[in-house]
Amino acid sequence: MNIKIAIADDQKLFRKGITALIKSFEHMQVVFEAENGLELLALCESSANKPDIILLDLSMPEMNGLDALKLLKEKYPLIRVIILSSHEVESFILATIQAGANGYLAKNAEPEEVEQAIREVYKNDFYFTLPMLEIMRKGLVKKANIIKLDDQDNLTNREKEVLSLICKQMNSNEIADKLFLSNRTVEGHRNNLLLKTKSRNTAGLVLYALKHKLFDLDTLSN
Repeated sequence: MNIKIAIADDQKLFRKGITALIKSFEHMQVVFEAENGLELLALCESSANKPDIILLDLSMPEMNGLDALKLLKEKYPLIRVIILSSHEVESFILATIQAGANGYLAKNAEPEEVEQAIREVYKNDFYFTLPMLEIMRKGLVKKANIIKLDDQDNLTNREKEVLSLICKQMNSNEIADKLFLSNRTVEGHRNNLLLKTKSRNTAGLVLYALKHKLFDLDTLSN
């Protein structure tokens, strides 16, 4: 089964280039392209063939990527979104993840990383590189100096354990095997984590774990 991709970027040359790149990947297809957020939302509305994943540029005319992301997540919560940006800045990254983005890719990423990001988001609901996680962590440290961090005592030890494995990009089946639990039990823990942390998706859980130092970035290196 093919992974259905949509691309929204106002730079035509870049958009056509990444479209051609994705078409070269096995079991992927581009269902439509948009040059701004308004066109993207219109295509999502009119297209019978909804994308599984949208590659979304942040800087676009008519409607920027962040505003489009917020509306997408309200109307199409099951569509996953990978942000494309030339800005690797904490505030940009944190704002998009808090708005519901599933991953973040620099526009100068290698083709292999683009493919990996799409497959990881499709499989595990999120994708971040270690450098990106480090940028996010630094941004959260700065933010913590301004506002008090949420109380995380309401998470059980088992939930924290499941969360740490989610951060290591394990899916529910892998976590179930690791902890000798049923898949249904792991899904229950995942749902409880989303509710307790007020996270929109798995990427939000990773952000929460970073904020509360529930895992060490060094343990994620392969």
